[in-house]
Amino acid sequence: MDDRPIGLLDSGVGGLTIWRATKRLLPNESMVFFADSGHVPYGEKSQPELHDLTTRIVRFLQTQDVKIVVVACNTATVHALDYLRETFPELPFVGVVPVVKTLASRTHTGTVAVLSTPATAESAYLTGLIQTYAPDKNVLRIGCDGLEDLVEAGEANSGRATALLERHLTPLRDTAVDAVGLGCTHYPFLRARIKRILGPGISVYDPSKPVARRVRQLLVERDALASNRQPMYSFFTTGDADHVRSVAEGLLREPVGEVGHVEL
Repeated sequence: MDDRPIGLLDSGVGGLTIWRATKRLLPNESMVFFADSGHVPYGEKSQPELHDLTTRIVRFLQTQDVKIVVVACNTATVHALDYLRETFPELPFVGVVPVVKTLASRTHTGTVAVLSTPATAESAYLTGLIQTYAPDKNVLRIGCDGLEDLVEAGEANSGRATALLERHLTPLRDTAVDAVGLGCTHYPFLRARIKRILGPGISVYDPSKPVARRVRQLLVERDALASNRQPMYSFFTTGDADHVRSVAEGLLREPVGEVGHVEL
């Protein structure tokens, strides 16, 4: 057994969808969540910038004695996960990737869509996933500019968010798409409205539960599951701590306590 915490990092609060799924699956695990809100969005950063930022965050998480790190951000996974594994070979990492394999196995029409930030939509990494897992499928890449920013601003339930979703999603109803994957950790907070806009004929998949299951698998393999009867949850940010706490509590619908501010 290993009662040390799980570390999670994201460009902002989107990774709380992974935090929530992990908490539900592994209720005895303590967790340290790091929101790099002072540098959001990651989609506008270069790969060297992302390498530098995520390296600094992992070093901070190491000061919290984490036993595993979840890169709870699609953009950081795409551009920095391999680099982090090389830089910290002693530390296990779990990343988040668009659910292309799942979409390919679930579609009946052969046409699916991945909703993501524009940076992920245009990435060679996503191209590689499609070539590997869905070479015979028609995969539509929908780069949803602005959605991540609205969730970060605490406007996930706003009319602006709904209008933006309508603009990005309505055209899909006139296609053969029958399965949609959420390729940004912020988007599960919008899932109910995404499903409503798309209609009952289109299934929506998000990566949070598979990521949580992968975390559990690695901990089991390492005999590192925790037995904490009262797990501890810590939150840190490079941004405005009060704002992050307010947005996080609104999204999770539960108190998160004090959020610590960190200068990387």
